[in-house]
Amino acid sequence: CAPDGNDILFDDSLCEQGRNFNNKIWNCFRLVDGWDTEAHEAPMSDRVAVTWFTMLLAKTEAEVDDLFKKYRLSEALMAVYKLFTDEFSGWYLEMIKPAYGQPIARQTYEATLVFFERMLRLLHPFMPFITEELWHDLHAREEGETIMSADTSDWNREEFLSHPDCASILEAMERVKAVITGVRNIRASKNIPPKEVLTLIAPFEMTELVGKLANCTIQVGGEKPSTAATFIVGTDEFAVPLDAFINVEEEIKKLQADLAHQEGFLRGVM
Repeated sequence: CAPDGNDILFDDSLCEQGRNFNNKIWNCFRLVDGWDTEAHEAPMSDRVAVTWFTMLLAKTEAEVDDLFKKYRLSEALMAVYKLFTDEFSGWYLEMIKPAYGQPIARQTYEATLVFFERMLRLLHPFMPFITEELWHDLHAREEGETIMSADTSDWNREEFLSHPDCASILEAMERVKAVITGVRNIRASKNIPPKEVLTLIAPFEMTELVGKLANCTIQVGGEKPSTAATFIVGTDEFAVPLDAFINVEEEIKKLQADLAHQEGFLRGVM
């Protein structure tokens, strides 16, 4: 974890961070390994998620290769750590996770196994034991096979990186994630249960991933109610009507109480 040429003081919390990361890797494998598959057509949300992560994984692999050549090992580790923790575990698996008790499309499942194996290879120099173990659990291996000498010719990274839409796909998904986060923040701030379906008023069509991960229906355009909560993504404004979920009188009282507190603070400062 220490940048090149620097020392790092030992701290128990660093060991805990490593343990937690091991647990996350193992639990992600258990989740994926427990899914049933079916040879039905993958939904559009799955296809969007697979395309996005393919581009992101290829981009991260190229970054890690470059960092290894420059001996910036701590930065290479952090790039893979963020890819697995933030993007794969935090977003991708949520995007493709089937409904409870339902099978996942086989093509989505097979793509996910490819992603998992590629990330195990990226992590192997830093975490050799768990990556070797899970590499053998992903598929049946021949006697004496090891992740250290695994064939990598089945993955054409340059083809993905040279795709004309690579940059726009990555940028579009960042906007999608920001919209989902905006809806989730409103839900959390208003104490609205996750199972309650919200309405999102958007200025343009949104991918069904937004509806799936934010548990909302999407309305394109239209007037936003005065009680709607709003947020900005880039230069676009989004609104979530809250008429059915909040007590307007109570909200006014809270705002008036906060205003009185802020005015009292201002008088104290003056």
